[in-house]
Amino acid sequence: MMTEKQDIAPLIELLKMAAEQWPSSEGGEVSQSELFRRDQALLKMWPEACRRVGVGKREFPPGVIKRWQEIGRSRPH
Repeated sequence: MMTEKQDIAPLIELLKMAAEQWPSSEGGEVSQSELFRRDQALLKMWPEACRRVGVGKREFPPGVIKRWQEIGRSRPH
């Protein structure tokens, strides 16, 4: 549980970084391959998000990856 609490700040920072990288003003539908590319980019941005909020090096939260997988299965293909 303590680890999950420590992951909240870098996850919020990661969302901010994602919003800067891919503004919602792009409009239109995003392809499945683009969503996959963005997920990969988010994983690569994780260490920077941790650094920005001062939590040091951390593993990417497995619960987030599990949730992405659940969302991926529910997306229309």
